Amino acid sequence: MFLICIIVCVLVFIIVFCGVLFYQSSKDKADSNEQYEVNKKILEYLKAHEFKVSKIFFITDSHTYNKENSFKKMIVVDNENKKLCLIDYQSKKYYIIDFDEYLNYELYENGGLVTNGGTIGGVGIGLFGAETNGNCKDLKLIIRIKSLTKPQVVYEIISNYMADMGLNKSSPLYRRSISSLQEVISFFEVIKNNNLQNGTTGEVV
Repeated sequence: MFLICIIVCVLVFIIVFCGVLFYQSSKDKADSNEQYEVNKKILEYLKAHEFKVSKIFFITDSHTYNKENSFKKMIVVDNENKKLCLIDYQSKKYYIIDFDEYLNYELYENGGLVTNGGTIGGVGIGLFGAETNGNCKDLKLIIRIKSLTKPQVVYEIISNYMADMGLNKSSPLYRRSISSLQEVISFFEVIKNNNLQNGTTGEVV
């Protein structure tokens, strides 16, 4: 009887685990396809309205690890006109701002602040280097801008992954997500320093 109970428990676990995998795969496909369509429409609009795309930062999220860049979350840069296009993928809206309208960024993991405007604390050092223990259930980048109507744009990188069990920090998916975020953060540090040198940071308008 004991052996039968063990077998039943194992079978139930396998069925549940397979169900979670199937759900995650279906969700990843739907979300990545949706992001692809959003990206396509926004890039078409930008090119038709004299936004001179000089750089696109592609952010790997939990839905697009094995996808081409066109499926990933984007931040689009026009260096010539010093403009950014930020995208809210939840509302499917985009926001074009001048470089000097950028204020700062915040990176949150599992509800806690990891880095704020480039100031990396103990958790942040681990996140971008040494720390590979535990799971990441939530990872998001918040970009704050000079606007009373839309003061921030949020990029959800990891959320509700594997029925909210999270993503192991030693996994290639997590490392690739962090790597793409590091590139974005470095770029925003350059903008911040240029704004400070030019005296363009100030109150929200």
